[in-house]
Amino acid sequence: MFFYILYRIGYFVSNALPLKMMYWLADRFADARYAVARKDREAVARNLSIVLKKDIAECRRMARNVFRNFGLYMVDFFRMARLDKDLLKDMVQVEGIENLDNVLKQGKGVIALSCHMGNWELGGVAVAMLGYDISAVVLTHKHDKINDFFIRQREEKGLKAITINSVMKRCLSVLLNKKILALVGDRNFTNSGITLDFFGVPMSIPKGPVALSIKTDSPIVPVFCVRKDRFSYKLIFDKPIEALDVKGTAEKIVRVMEKYIYTYPEQWFIFRRFWEKPKDAFAV
Repeated sequence: MFFYILYRIGYFVSNALPLKMMYWLADRFADARYAVARKDREAVARNLSIVLKKDIAECRRMARNVFRNFGLYMVDFFRMARLDKDLLKDMVQVEGIENLDNVLKQGKGVIALSCHMGNWELGGVAVAMLGYDISAVVLTHKHDKINDFFIRQREEKGLKAITINSVMKRCLSVLLNKKILALVGDRNFTNSGITLDFFGVPMSIPKGPVALSIKTDSPIVPVFCVRKDRFSYKLIFDKPIEALDVKGTAEKIVRVMEKYIYTYPEQWFIFRRFWEKPKDAFAV
């Protein structure tokens, strides 16, 4: 209940105050969290040092911006109810959407694959508001009221949420009906992955997206919604990846994720040590 109240307060304040003021407050809260959350701060810095091949001291300074960007992400998530087509047009610059359209024109489903960077929530909502039929796999929060709050924020704008409880059946249904399925592919949460080099370090990567792609003949379109400046984003649709085999396709996905994480390292929101000992883990 305590955390639910915090989310409701965040939602109320974010929508009651002007955006510039909310961003200023988000920066202050992010700085406070950066100061006290030593474990998270060190995890972010060490992740950045592997991505950028830089000294850990320099990456600690960069880590502050990761915390700040995440604070801005939360404000934008809370204010999602305000989003309409005019605001979306001003807020989000769309690039490469022909990569999505060309697959749909072939009469195929699409796996829109992203990672935990920029504002993947806004990216999914933006696709829905552009008129596409899109469903997204979402983690279920352990607190029911918080879970309902998050799902409502997404579904009010047309993004259909698929919870882990019904994931496989609904994912197959979306793709077999030639619709768009949004997934994040940079973290494993269950039991069956494939170990590949990720920025030169072995890491267990989810093979669920590739398995679904092969099973349903649905190409993978990498999609990233990254902050362009303080008040706007770019929604980038990369070139489609045809899944022919699990390992080869997973390697292609990793190379694309590496490209965007390296380009926007301060927008990659992983607040734990990413390169832990590889596990058998599966996440769709």
